Amino acid sequence: MTEIPYSGIREIFSECNRLERNGEDIVHLEIGRPDFDTPSPIKQAAKSAIDEGHVHYTSNYGIQPLRDRISAKFETDSGISYDPEDEIIVTAGASEAVFVSIMSMVDPGTEVLIPDPCWTYAPTVRAAGGTPVRYPLDPESGFQPNIEVLDSLINDDTSLLILNSPHNPTGSVIDDDHLRAVRDLVVENDLIAVSDEIYEKIIYGGAKHRSLASLDGMYERTITINGVSKAYSMTGWRVGYLGAPKALADEILRMRQYTTTCAPSISQYAALRALEGDLFEPLVEAFADRRALVCERIEDVPGMTAPTPEGAIYVYPTVPEPSTDGREFVWSLLHDTGVALVPGDVFGSNSSRVRIAYSNSLDRINTAFDRIEAWVENQ
Repeated sequence: MTEIPYSGIREIFSECNRLERNGEDIVHLEIGRPDFDTPSPIKQAAKSAIDEGHVHYTSNYGIQPLRDRISAKFETDSGISYDPEDEIIVTAGASEAVFVSIMSMVDPGTEVLIPDPCWTYAPTVRAAGGTPVRYPLDPESGFQPNIEVLDSLINDDTSLLILNSPHNPTGSVIDDDHLRAVRDLVVENDLIAVSDEIYEKIIYGGAKHRSLASLDGMYERTITINGVSKAYSMTGWRVGYLGAPKALADEILRMRQYTTTCAPSISQYAALRALEGDLFEPLVEAFADRRALVCERIEDVPGMTAPTPEGAIYVYPTVPEPSTDGREFVWSLLHDTGVALVPGDVFGSNSSRVRIAYSNSLDRINTAFDRIEAWVENQ
């Protein structure tokens, strides 16, 4: 457990809770949690599930109607054909899907390629006995993977590559040229890929999401992970899912049997309703407005710059002048002004950036940046 650190995001969140208990007004831009209520039709589906007695264990794979719906979604949205009988696994959030995939695919002593920066894949890789190896995302290209460096990192010990698009924490969406280049490296080196697509529905402007498993040669070697938490504001319902060819899904299911057994039965019926319609669209429209405001306000902060995010709910700017260290800036800002961000070193090797989650209202975003600008002026 000395190799497994406490979550840096939760460290900030816990300090926010302490400050709020002491009466401080905290503007939360640190947590990747949509602040909207879950849409009413989804909540009603959960209430109906309770009334109808759907309150027991389900199959380790998940309830059949939800697996059927997920299979149809993969076919329609991504052009991937997963058999709902044994190639779809419903999990207790996408986090569990990531966990059981890594734990079942990584042998002790092998290396796993993870983006730099990225969400917290590294601790699970270490828990599985593997070694996380970071491949850089280039801010000059909008945080696309640096393919030359990625290629140079692959060796005989490399077993797995993790891709996340739309991306946390940068908001980047991998373009077709880089996606195909990643595919080529995975196929040429006989790797397994985990494609984390939890922000798939949260896309802006002309950006296009494409699933890695849809490319030639990738279906048989890719685990595709998604869920309902982000696009449908259902983080507390704990429903994620993965699709994988049977040979990989069989391995993952065995690991999954010894974790949570099944996602909450009531939540699975709520997720079924979520995936039956376009209930995510108003949420994405609101996020687009927030993104525009955050990017506009960043331009007014000296030294704070970032590529415009194409997806997800984050922007990943440099720290403002005269600061140079993201961790020092974040903690000082929190204690001095009550604005909560996350330092860049939580996500990777770059300590001069911070993550801003636009998971708060337009008014609160304006309040946060008013405080940031005033703080910078006083330095």
